[in-house]
Amino acid sequence: MKRFRHALVVIGLMALPWFGQAQPLTLEEAVEMALNADPRIHEQEANAQAARALIDEVLGHGDVMFEINTFVGLAPRKSDGFFTNGRNRCVAGQDCVLRDDAYKLNGLSPSFGLQASIIKPLYTFGKIENYYTAARYKHAVEESKIKLARGETWLTVQRAWYGYLTARDTRALLDDLKKRLEGAQRFTEEGVNEGRLRLADQFALDTAIALVNRFIAQAEGVERIAMDGLKTIIGLPLSQPLELAERHIRPVAHIEHDLDTLLTMALEGRPEMQMAEQGKIAMRAYVEARRAESRPDIYAGVVAMGQYTPGRDRIKNPYLFDPLNYAAVTPVLGMRWQFQSGVNRARVGQAEAELEGVIAQAQLAQIGIPFQVAEAYHHANSLKMQVEELREGADAARRWMVSSFLDYEAGIIDASSLADALRTYATTRAEYLSAIFDYNMQIAMLRHAIGDYP
Repeated sequence: MKRFRHALVVIGLMALPWFGQAQPLTLEEAVEMALNADPRIHEQEANAQAARALIDEVLGHGDVMFEINTFVGLAPRKSDGFFTNGRNRCVAGQDCVLRDDAYKLNGLSPSFGLQASIIKPLYTFGKIENYYTAARYKHAVEESKIKLARGETWLTVQRAWYGYLTARDTRALLDDLKKRLEGAQRFTEEGVNEGRLRLADQFALDTAIALVNRFIAQAEGVERIAMDGLKTIIGLPLSQPLELAERHIRPVAHIEHDLDTLLTMALEGRPEMQMAEQGKIAMRAYVEARRAESRPDIYAGVVAMGQYTPGRDRIKNPYLFDPLNYAAVTPVLGMRWQFQSGVNRARVGQAEAELEGVIAQAQLAQIGIPFQVAEAYHHANSLKMQVEELREGADAARRWMVSSFLDYEAGIIDASSLADALRTYATTRAEYLSAIFDYNMQIAMLRHAIGDYP
């Protein structure tokens, strides 16, 4: 029974309840409901959308950039010309002395300023290109993680589904044993009263019934837990009735491909392998982008500047410039270079270290995935043979149990021999059901290992 408990994986509350079930639920329908309800998948889809937005952000750095800064301030008020005579020109015969009262405050005036630019990057020495490549492959990695999340949900549904069927069939087995024991108990009570049977036989059967009742209570608890776990993963409220299309647990079909074919399928189809390659490309591009941060950006654009102070006379002399009263606009072709060598070296080193980590993960996937496939394959083959042997053993044990009941009623054997037959049948049948569960889950694990899931 403990193995049944371990088979049940109950995740958090799902978001999409399913009402109005008209037909018994099939496994395929349960999987589809779970894939639509699992918030872990929705979370990963949101991560993929964020990675998609990062691509757009990188491309946006190559678009035209607009920058406008307007402000209002205070400036000294100035008037009465350029010279001390109160005029802006020197008249013959007069003393033409330049004014020197620039820093004398004769009142204040509001001053209105504007700084505007339109810049288009022309060449960034690989920054935008490499950041774009890194973002694009990061998005591909996040998309692969959606496949991983779906695989985990699919595997969880398999555990809950087959766990419930196993628990239900185990409880039905115990109910059948209880009915048989109760029949033998009534027969024994009559035999004891008539003096044909021993009182010890009656006590033995009473003890057996008590033990069976104990295991029935345990099986019913596991069955309810399994059903609630299945409802949770597919997004149903626990109070919602649910009937499964499968009445009993049965061995699923074995995978027909040989191990070499399965290994090839895993290396080509597993999301982890795609993530490993995509991650390496992304990190290499990221390293190059970090290195490019120490190089300049070449750009073209238009720059406009101006300031207007109504309390100051405007000077229109082309050789004189008043920063509080002017206007200018010009097309520009420039080179912007901004970096800190120590910071840049640290960023490049960090990116290179992250790249080494991604490469190590890729190597681990290349080593670990084939072993994972081989392990699941060999376990599945072993469990297939176990199921076949236990099926024959359970059938033989059932025949032994039935014949033992007949022999007991005929007085050929005592209750102890009958208990041995019952115990052997119950153990063999329970092992058979447990082996089917293990085998079905191992086939699911093998399919998961090669990436064969919705």
